[in-house]
Amino acid sequence: MINSKALLSACGAIILLLTPVVGAAVPKVITWGGNSPAWNRVLHLAALRLGCSDPPSGCADYAQQLSRSQGVDKVFLAILLRADRTPDEAREYSRLSLSHPALFEVGFDDFVGQCERQSKEPAAVSPLLIEIASSLKSANPNLHLGITIYEDELGSSSFPLRRLDSQFRKSVDFVHLYPHYRKESQSYATSVQLAKELFPAAQIIAGIYAYDRRDYLPCAQGSSTPCTDQDEVSLFSQSLKERVAVVNEQGANWIEFYPGGFGNEEKLNIWKEPRGCHPERQHECVQNTKAMREVVRQVLSQ
Repeated sequence: MINSKALLSACGAIILLLTPVVGAAVPKVITWGGNSPAWNRVLHLAALRLGCSDPPSGCADYAQQLSRSQGVDKVFLAILLRADRTPDEAREYSRLSLSHPALFEVGFDDFVGQCERQSKEPAAVSPLLIEIASSLKSANPNLHLGITIYEDELGSSSFPLRRLDSQFRKSVDFVHLYPHYRKESQSYATSVQLAKELFPAAQIIAGIYAYDRRDYLPCAQGSSTPCTDQDEVSLFSQSLKERVAVVNEQGANWIEFYPGGFGNEEKLNIWKEPRGCHPERQHECVQNTKAMREVVRQVLSQ
């Protein structure tokens, strides 16, 4: 549980970090899933991101319905990478996007992880990816292809992204660029530049985790120590301000928050996951998450 002294210390850190981001434009905001109406107004919500493993018709219907209920006109849809069916599904999504105008992007979350599950080297998985990219544009050239990349994967040797065929890399329209760890090993601007070199035609979407991840990963890569409550919130604040600044400096004009559920922090589905939040920390996880979202409110209102 968080004691009052720790809370006061964390709040002090937040105040220090919430200095204005001079000259930064207001980013367009995406959330994974919906939020309360009040929070959607605070966020000026522009789009949703959803994951769906159902057949394309069901996923397209769900995307369209949720976009209407949340008052947005764009959905970034994440699907599964399956060699035996995704090319056909991509063609179906291309067709469905003509009657489901909210479908703005179809692509892959945890892109490297899904590629690695194909048990092939980058060069060998490239033909599948090229076929999917082509199929996705077959009926609607304006349907976008997107992938989630984690910052520490940009230079990874286990699945070198540079070895993907350049035809595929040039076909990616959006890179959802997320950190793995609260303590990032390099500046976000550096990560954005690396991502642009790998995927030269892509717009960069600045991803960030707006919830307590102390039970999910250690604070820094190569460490086994979790963040303190104060670090969890203050490092989030620092990362968010950096991403807002990158909107102007690097042309990454979207910010994506995972998860959504702004205004419904006590009932986030992520708390039910094995690594989401230890039962004895449930109140602490919720309070840290609420503190982060107050940071979002203040940073986006500057």
